[in-house]
Amino acid sequence: MQTWQGIMKEKLLIILLAALGIVGAFCGYLLIHQPKQELIETVTVATTVESSTLNSSTTETTVDFIYVDIKGAVVNPGMYRLASECRLIDGIMAAGGFTSEADQNLLNFALKLSDQQVIYVAKVGEEVAAEVSNNQLTPSIAGSGEKDGKININTASAVELQTLSGIGEKKAQDIINYREANGSFKDISDLTKISGIGEKTLEKIKDSITI
Repeated sequence: MQTWQGIMKEKLLIILLAALGIVGAFCGYLLIHQPKQELIETVTVATTVESSTLNSSTTETTVDFIYVDIKGAVVNPGMYRLASECRLIDGIMAAGGFTSEADQNLLNFALKLSDQQVIYVAKVGEEVAAEVSNNQLTPSIAGSGEKDGKININTASAVELQTLSGIGEKKAQDIINYREANGSFKDISDLTKISGIGEKTLEKIKDSITI
């Protein structure tokens, strides 16, 4: 028969085991549920970052285009739509590259293209005019530099430009250089942006030119 002291020891042991069980259960709960919360937070942050990246990558970029006519010793001669910042080599590549007969030594690959420009790739041994060899060829060479009796300053050759009052050989070349560097003139008044051509010169020729 158990004594009173024995009964008390058994009760204390039961209480101690119960307390340990409660503590163990609480710790188990924390171990099970805490990582889930962290995982949820991690997924939420990652989703936010991906959404932000997606929004920033969908920003639209506006690109200006020009049209150039590529002729001669290229694989696919024709008219091509190119970005306004393209160089002559970009136009050649768009036309499929050179043929085996092309004389590449006549070309300035770094030449900046302009709208309505004609690029002619000569064959080896072919005799070409200076304008063609420098690839300053414009539609005016084919007879379109004059429109309605007026000189088109966007397409006229150096020879045609020199028919204008006050425009000599140097100023004509300056006009062509400006077109190649900046693209087509948007207004005839843009001529005054060229050194040596002022308001007085423009006043003399404004009725004889067009764009």
